[in-house]
Amino acid sequence: MRIATSTIYDNQTSSIDNLETEYQTLGNQLSSGISFNAPSDDPTAVSEDLTLRTSIASEAQQTTDITSASNQLTSTDSALASLTSVLQSARSLAVQAASTTTTAAQLKTIGGQVSQLLSQAVGIANTQYNGSYIFGGSVNATEPPVTAVGSPITGVTINANNASEGQLLDNGQEITTSTSLQQAFNVGAADGSPSVFQVLQNLQNTLVTGAVTDESGTALNLPGQVIQAVSSPDAGVTPSTLGGTAAAPLATPLKADSNGDYSISINAATANGGSSVETYTFTAATAIDDGSPITAPTSVVSEINANTATSGITASFDVKTQRLSLSSADGKTFSVTDVASPGPPAATTTANFVEAFGLTGQADTASTLSTQLTDIDNALNVTLSSRAAVGAS
Repeated sequence: MRIATSTIYDNQTSSIDNLETEYQTLGNQLSSGISFNAPSDDPTAVSEDLTLRTSIASEAQQTTDITSASNQLTSTDSALASLTSVLQSARSLAVQAASTTTTAAQLKTIGGQVSQLLSQAVGIANTQYNGSYIFGGSVNATEPPVTAVGSPITGVTINANNASEGQLLDNGQEITTSTSLQQAFNVGAADGSPSVFQVLQNLQNTLVTGAVTDESGTALNLPGQVIQAVSSPDAGVTPSTLGGTAAAPLATPLKADSNGDYSISINAATANGGSSVETYTFTAATAIDDGSPITAPTSVVSEINANTATSGITASFDVKTQRLSLSSADGKTFSVTDVASPGPPAATTTANFVEAFGLTGQADTASTLSTQLTDIDNALNVTLSSRAAVGAS
């Protein structure tokens, strides 16, 4: 086949142009130190480079997210470790103070130490990480979640909810990086048990003021059954009586004496060094606390409180915790015992009121502190569970 001369010249010219272009490209690479200056110089390499850059950026972001989450979890765990130490110290002080050989002056000194622990607990609750309160939930971060009231502290104000912070990782996985006041400090517990702050405040009050309490050790009601007071937040509920409903409302069923009644005797030391002995008799129809005034008592609480001026003993019923409490604000010891109800005819047996309501039968500073150990242990278990959840994250 015959090739035209012009075609040969054109091919040679094209080759020269290509060489010239390649020469310029190589010159630019040598002078700039860059292998190519435009994506069109090597589309395949550009594609591989962009893919690699995307992968590196993704891994870098994920590393940043994990580091941030890890740091916040470490901060949260450190705060919970401090809270654990506070509660353990409080427990040790309570055990120390519960000795019958501890003097009133020593009790007040220990109470001052508990007051410091309470202040520490408030400080721990207001721990911040990266400008945010780790126990504040989703509430406005400009205010601390816990504010102390009084000096020494007589209470706290809560400005937080039960929301927990989370971290969304680059791979779409979300992890929890904080915990709430309820989970860590038992604030607003569903079972009505006292928060860390209330536990420490109760302990402080007992040690400093000498107030003694005979408090039922466990919830009175069986699951699903509630002994209800009229003054509770739940409106429209008829107050339960000692006899309860068809299903016994007490964990330990009440047993009446031979007269069918329930009688207790409260023997209390009075301010002038004497003693006050009062007997109270209740029937199966007596309410625990129906809100009746002490001038016309018709419930366990109001009948006992009708004699407070003489005995110094005050009764109260906590609907949340389902606990019946008898207390002496001036620290005078007292005892509660089951007795036979008066006649005629006099009962030949006694009821088991004290047993059914979980009362210890006596109250002094040592027994009050011993009762509070249960609340301290419960708060400590709540904190440890929260710390375990943080560790899992």
